[in-house]
Amino acid sequence: MLVMQCNTSRFTTTRKHIAELRRTWPRCRGKVKITAADPYSNPALYTSEDAFSLSSYWDERYRREGGAPFEWYRDYSSLEPILSRHLDKSRPVLHVGVGSSRIQFQMHHDGYQRILNVDYAPVCIQQLSELHAGLQGLSYEVADCRSMPQYADASFGGGILDKGTLDALLCGDSDEADAGAMLQECQRVLPAGSSYIGITYAPPRTRLRYLLLPGLDWDVSFYEVGQQGWREGPVVVEGSAREVLEAYPKQVYSHFVYVCTRR
Repeated sequence: MLVMQCNTSRFTTTRKHIAELRRTWPRCRGKVKITAADPYSNPALYTSEDAFSLSSYWDERYRREGGAPFEWYRDYSSLEPILSRHLDKSRPVLHVGVGSSRIQFQMHHDGYQRILNVDYAPVCIQQLSELHAGLQGLSYEVADCRSMPQYADASFGGGILDKGTLDALLCGDSDEADAGAMLQECQRVLPAGSSYIGITYAPPRTRLRYLLLPGLDWDVSFYEVGQQGWREGPVVVEGSAREVLEAYPKQVYSHFVYVCTRR
């Protein structure tokens, strides 16, 4: 396992430079439009990324899959060293966009005391509530991570876990507005010192423009997680050269874990 700390070079990224990164780094779109009257009746369209931002798509998908588990990007074993460093097992953790994941079940057995799992697709919430009925410390609720007024400010001191949910929202036509709303809500329910953990396929050049949107008052770092235990990070965004950040990904096939810690 390779673990490296990214050192500040003579070309640094200050907060002023971060503002420029927000403006200039490109988006990652490449969507496929769905024109069928019933987009879910055509198997070729059933997995279209263009539908990933729609709750109706996920409800239909989870119904068809009958509650079968699917783990986006990474399983718990490959993420555990990072999660245990940045999430607090003794305090409430919010898992946004749980879907058909089972990572929360593994976290529960690894000592996380309270994990609230939310999704805006009622079907998966019902499936998981029935599956894990009676397990103290695991709860499931229908909620839209773009607007969660039912949860008080600073109520998730253990942190927030997002495994692919931001990516799904970015597939919609209102990608920037949806991303901004979600990240603002996540920041709101975090106390100072607690972190939003976002797992994604997206490297810094396409993801930081969202994580550094104006109004987000947090410090951002990231890890790259590759194959067979390879891992590099944490790389602290503020103070890092743009050339350093744009050097990622360094692996042919890898994922990124962004850690956004509220100030």
